[in-house]
Amino acid sequence: MKIGIAIYNFNPKKGGAERYAFDLSTMLLKRGHEVYVICRNAVEVEGINTVKVKTTDFPRWLKTLSFALKHRTAIKTLGLDVVLGFGNTLELDVYQSHGGVQRIWMEREIESYDNPSERNLKAFLLRTSIHQKIQEWIAEYPVRNKRFYRIVAISDMVKRHMKEHFNLSGDSIDVVYNGVDTDRFRPRDTKPNDRIRILFSGGNFRLKGLSPLIMATARLAKQGKAFQLMVMGRGRKRRYSRMIQELGISGLVNFMGETSSPEIAYREAHFLAHPTFYDACSLTTMEAMASGLPTITTRWNGASALISKDEGFVIDEPRDIEGLYMAMAELFNREKRETMGKNARLKLESFTMEKNLEEMERIFFEVRDAKHRI
Repeated sequence: MKIGIAIYNFNPKKGGAERYAFDLSTMLLKRGHEVYVICRNAVEVEGINTVKVKTTDFPRWLKTLSFALKHRTAIKTLGLDVVLGFGNTLELDVYQSHGGVQRIWMEREIESYDNPSERNLKAFLLRTSIHQKIQEWIAEYPVRNKRFYRIVAISDMVKRHMKEHFNLSGDSIDVVYNGVDTDRFRPRDTKPNDRIRILFSGGNFRLKGLSPLIMATARLAKQGKAFQLMVMGRGRKRRYSRMIQELGISGLVNFMGETSSPEIAYREAHFLAHPTFYDACSLTTMEAMASGLPTITTRWNGASALISKDEGFVIDEPRDIEGLYMAMAELFNREKRETMGKNARLKLESFTMEKNLEEMERIFFEVRDAKHRI
């Protein structure tokens, strides 16, 4: 098949959707497909055809709009069997949003601000932003105008949100969870015993719930628990450094920064705490579970559907400090922690990148055949 994938940045270091697009493209190439990536910027990969479109880069909303419009022009000349879009294009065959429903993400983004004044200001800026309105219009255009053959939700939560937001039937949406490299992300045989290592990982510290996590870990410190909170990612740490200092836990929190080898951090941790305000389906959660870590997250994480009481804890809201504290405290029990970690690994062995590829490839073939019947 000739498969087109539309992504602004074809670079696995840019974000979750970009990483997925890169991995999917390389795997499709190995399966013998012709892969065309329609993008603005690209990391060149031998065998993958990159079709670069020039955008008007200022103002920001025009950059987003010009990519969507010029992508539509570019694909008409390629003779593609199927086009996968991630909510950034007007023309596609398979719609797969890695950010979920734009409107729901926006409301959760607003909710993630601790300070009421900041929250109100952010709400005003987002709800009146031309860029946000353009993004939402582009993301919803193929769905509202029924210009798609299949919709793929990356979690049951996203499927539910899309059904409600677009008034769709469940039959029109496939659920295909992301896959994890279970060879790269695997458990470590033995863990350090000096203190419990709690891992937090995210590129947006605020949205992923670092603030409530810090408050909950301060309660652990008051109870005399021996731990180290390991904060991995590129988020801004100045505000959190002040909070940590005020709570008197400066020596218990380590900002690790970004790393090209996150699997090492997972192996050295005892459990993952990811009290996110919103994740369509957190790859961090899945990688941690594949690494044999019990995981604490919220119902606003699509990956929470993978976590039963045997693999970790799911709390309702990120600001449930008591619930977050109690879940972490339970994982200081070595037997419970190790049992949950083994169960988490077993669960994720069914969510491999190969399985994701097979399900997406099946959908692509079905869409191609449906198009040819018209």
